[in-house]
Amino acid sequence: MPNLTMPEPRAGRRIARWRAVGALTIAVMAAGTALAGVEPTARAANPPATSATSPARVTVDFGAEQGRLPRPERHNNFGNITAWPGQRAQDAAFLNEQGLHGDIYRVWLSSPNAPDEDDIFNQCDLVTRKCDFSRLDAYLTEAGTVSDSVLVNLNPMDFIEGKRPIKDLKPLVELILHRLKEQYPQVDYVEVFNESDWNYHGVQRRQGRPADQTTLRPDGLYRFYAPFYEAVNEVNKHVRRADRIRVGGPALMYMDPKWLKPFLDGYAADRNPRKRLDFLSYHAYLKWDDDYQKPTLYNQDLRVVASERATIRSWLKERRIRTGTPAFITETGIYPGPAFDDPDPKNDYIRQAAGLATYSYLYANQPDTYMFNWCIRHRVEERKDQLVTRTPNGPLTDTLSPYGNMLLMQSKMKDTRVSAIAHGHRQDDNGVYAIASKDRTGASLMVWNWQHTNATGHRAGIDMSRLPANLKRGPVRQRTFRIDQTTSNYFADPATADLQQVDQKIIYPGKTHTHRIDLSPNAIYLITLEPAR
Repeated sequence: MPNLTMPEPRAGRRIARWRAVGALTIAVMAAGTALAGVEPTARAANPPATSATSPARVTVDFGAEQGRLPRPERHNNFGNITAWPGQRAQDAAFLNEQGLHGDIYRVWLSSPNAPDEDDIFNQCDLVTRKCDFSRLDAYLTEAGTVSDSVLVNLNPMDFIEGKRPIKDLKPLVELILHRLKEQYPQVDYVEVFNESDWNYHGVQRRQGRPADQTTLRPDGLYRFYAPFYEAVNEVNKHVRRADRIRVGGPALMYMDPKWLKPFLDGYAADRNPRKRLDFLSYHAYLKWDDDYQKPTLYNQDLRVVASERATIRSWLKERRIRTGTPAFITETGIYPGPAFDDPDPKNDYIRQAAGLATYSYLYANQPDTYMFNWCIRHRVEERKDQLVTRTPNGPLTDTLSPYGNMLLMQSKMKDTRVSAIAHGHRQDDNGVYAIASKDRTGASLMVWNWQHTNATGHRAGIDMSRLPANLKRGPVRQRTFRIDQTTSNYFADPATADLQQVDQKIIYPGKTHTHRIDLSPNAIYLITLEPAR
């Protein structure tokens, strides 16, 4: 069992927020035990042996185009400002070198886990109209180096807690954003709140406080959002149209109708003709019962997220809000808080990689939906690291975890999505998944076997039809890359931590091509076909 002792808060005003984190720690650990049916410490430290291999089949039709391939690897998170700051500049350079430059990176400018002096709300003065962002400068600069756009998370904690008057919120946010946009022009998005439904309500309900006596209730959330869009509108008056800031939220702990529907009600009832909600945001790890006593982790069946867009669209339509309003899932993972499957994390790293590939697939099938990965290096939870961080010699500057290598695979995919269907037996969400694409440089296919803690392997036959014209006449170079328990996995062999190409051959496919792969539990394959001439 991981250590449940929480570190000392950096300042007295943060004690309640640390207690919220501690409550989540205990709740998630309890849920993990209950849902698995065994004590975590009783689980095997080694993965279960692969059971008898089951047949599977993947059919790819490169002539059936499905639009641009979603690029979840280009939507990512830095941890907060305290998360491995000495590594960030090197990390940004390395990710760019690897082809993992982002479209949008999310950063935290008012995190409950950072010192008060790092809270951006304490760095601007309404009287002098001055801001001092020196403590945030490297953080914001590095985010702008690794991504085209930066999304800043602004969490008005002191205003929600009643420590500052709400009348100061709009002018303070306007000042903050005006100065941010001047100094860091890649700040293009503002996300308001971060899990306020948990921090100011859920944790208090869990501790026995009545619903009508919590710090924040669902019908009170929107009033803290409105000052942000009003401030953004003022700032955008002084910015070129192409560079204007977009604003959204409310970054809920999950897509909870008890909170999101009242938030949308508040927006729908807002009579301001210049109101704006450029995106909705929430996280995807788990959900709670109504009393916040029992969490249900999504890793028990990731398909729980598969219909989110249809639900959101219906809620928007009911309120006559633009149904194309994008959804940003700004944190995603199979391990909420300190959750784990095995106490020794080495087996959970490959599960994280396959789980996030599955999330990516499920969200890619939903329009106007953008999944953000979480995160480059986590402050304390190693299973979420995309770069290898916790070694006897400290963090490594140029080594991806299995999760990071999965993102690298995604970055090697071609640009136009085509039909790819995985056939074969699935148990709940566990089984074979596939996504394929093409462009003028060739074709690509990712196939993986999401099993979580199960042990089913698959021998998959792959049938490719209507190959792109530039691949029909050969010769074609076929490359195969693999991530599994022993391959492209620092925690099995540091010498082969990089994404491993396990096969390369010259083929002459004609209009069709067949291939076969063996998929151990949670193994991930990338196959690329490119002209060899």
